[in-house]
Amino acid sequence: MAIQNISSSLLQQMQGMDGSVARRSPLEGSAKNVADGMGNALESAIRNLDNSQKAADTGINQLVAGEPVDLHQVMLQMEESMVKLNLALQVRNKVIEAYQEVQRMQL
Repeated sequence: MAIQNISSSLLQQMQGMDGSVARRSPLEGSAKNVADGMGNALESAIRNLDNSQKAADTGINQLVAGEPVDLHQVMLQMEESMVKLNLALQVRNKVIEAYQEVQRMQL
């Protein structure tokens, strides 16, 4: 049940990011507005990833210290953090790949 909630939450966040980027068009505004929108979406995604990793670290530290914590919740936080990190790495790899492709273009 909790894994389904995490999956649906991640899916909604990804759809929200796609929607915010897709709604912007170079024809509707200047290139600066589009760049700002992309920058804001990227900043939000990185902040979300950082918060997820901090929550997982807090749970691990509480578990190691012997505090009463739910082991299942800590494991779910760790898995959620790992999935988000892997997603961020894949997005980074695609951005680098696209940048290299643009560099190879002949003008």
